[in-house]
Amino acid sequence: MIRRAVPALVIVTAGVAGLLAVGRDEAVVSEPFFSLPAAAWMPSVDDTSSLTGSWFCPGVPASGEDDVGGEVVISNRDDEQLFGSFSILGPDGPMAEQDLLVDPWSQTTIDVDAFVTAPFAAVVVEIEGGTGLVEQRALHPAGDSVSPCANDTSDEWYFADGFTVDGSLETLILTNPYDDTASVDLRFATLAGESTPTAFQGFTVPPQSVRTIPIAELGNRDEPVIAVELLASRGRLVAGRAQHYLGGGRSGYGVTLAAPALRDQWWFADGERGDGISETFAIYNPTDSDVQVDSVFLGIPLDATVGTLTVDVPANGVVVFDPAEAAPDGAIPDGRHATVFSTLAAPSVVVERILTRPAGDSVTTSVSLGAPPRADGYVASRWHVGIGPSEPTTEALVIYNADNVEGMITIEAVGPAGPTPVASLSDIPVPPGAVVTIDLVDPEVLDRELIIQSTNRIFAERLLSRGVGREGRSSSWALPSAGS
Repeated sequence: MIRRAVPALVIVTAGVAGLLAVGRDEAVVSEPFFSLPAAAWMPSVDDTSSLTGSWFCPGVPASGEDDVGGEVVISNRDDEQLFGSFSILGPDGPMAEQDLLVDPWSQTTIDVDAFVTAPFAAVVVEIEGGTGLVEQRALHPAGDSVSPCANDTSDEWYFADGFTVDGSLETLILTNPYDDTASVDLRFATLAGESTPTAFQGFTVPPQSVRTIPIAELGNRDEPVIAVELLASRGRLVAGRAQHYLGGGRSGYGVTLAAPALRDQWWFADGERGDGISETFAIYNPTDSDVQVDSVFLGIPLDATVGTLTVDVPANGVVVFDPAEAAPDGAIPDGRHATVFSTLAAPSVVVERILTRPAGDSVTTSVSLGAPPRADGYVASRWHVGIGPSEPTTEALVIYNADNVEGMITIEAVGPAGPTPVASLSDIPVPPGAVVTIDLVDPEVLDRELIIQSTNRIFAERLLSRGVGREGRSSSWALPSAGS
């Protein structure tokens, strides 16, 4: 097992991000202040038993084509049997409804395309006691992708990135899990400006159904970035995005969940600079005021001179931020780093990272929404991985230490007896403010639910294989513990 750590730098984030300082010889302990954005957090795991728990999956392909499909994985994190039910929703309404039973400390998988044939289907899981963890995996010849399912619906959803260059396909997936029709207004932003097509004002999603919107059919072809705002005037829903990259420097496939709220802070644990690697960020501001967004690169050597890079994002506009162009030559060193974006404005932006890395004779692209702190400033020290690697995977976890002191990480694998620390992955040191990658090659961690336990507050991303025999990785967040 190889652990790779990147030393921290002096971190100064403007305004809402507070001050984190790391000295060359001695760590200075300070209490980071995280701002208080409103509305929903990111998908998370409730560590306390509740009466019920609902999970809303953003949707998977279910067309019936070869090697195309999807599945939902439900993890039982308790020593009692988990009871519940699931519903599979398609364009014509509910396609299947079944009771659910998961044995203690085990997992069960729903093969979605075994129940329905449709371009996309969504799954709603209801759990008695609320002690489960639910994630989805989209299967596609261009690469598999994993996404956590949402803990709740929302009346607003946002995407900062979208891509239709060289025939690349972007599809919005809107799911209404309720018994009444939902009505939503859509607004789009490209580098040329914003648009509100009449056909997508008061766009309806029938009860317990899924509707899809192929972006190219709106006339947005060959666009390097398309941001989307969805505001429900009636009802609440779940919004996902399927993206099949076919050119323009990108390759791969992924289904991701939208952001349920605007924020004034977005964090990324993973980032990389090196030969053949492209890292850009789409920043969307759907408000009526211009905003300035500060970006700070973290976990890089102390002698790096990148500093704070400020991005101007116009009202109702989207900007593609390329740090390689914005920073002085050589200021961002090769290797891994974390990144935080923050603004002094009220919660007003959405930020997504577009990371394209070499993969054999080609490349693979993975797009991830940033992670916000919770509204009360909480950042988790325990993160859960429902879907982990099924084969030995190097650099499978990317961890950023959000605190100013050294921490220790232990990976627990969940088996029949419950969570058990993995001997080869125990007491992994994480320097102050550093980025660490962790290999998941021990047989004990394969095809298991995993728990990342840290003595410090951390952000945790996972990099999983895109499928057996496929080069490259798909990035997604682990799920933070909601705390007690």
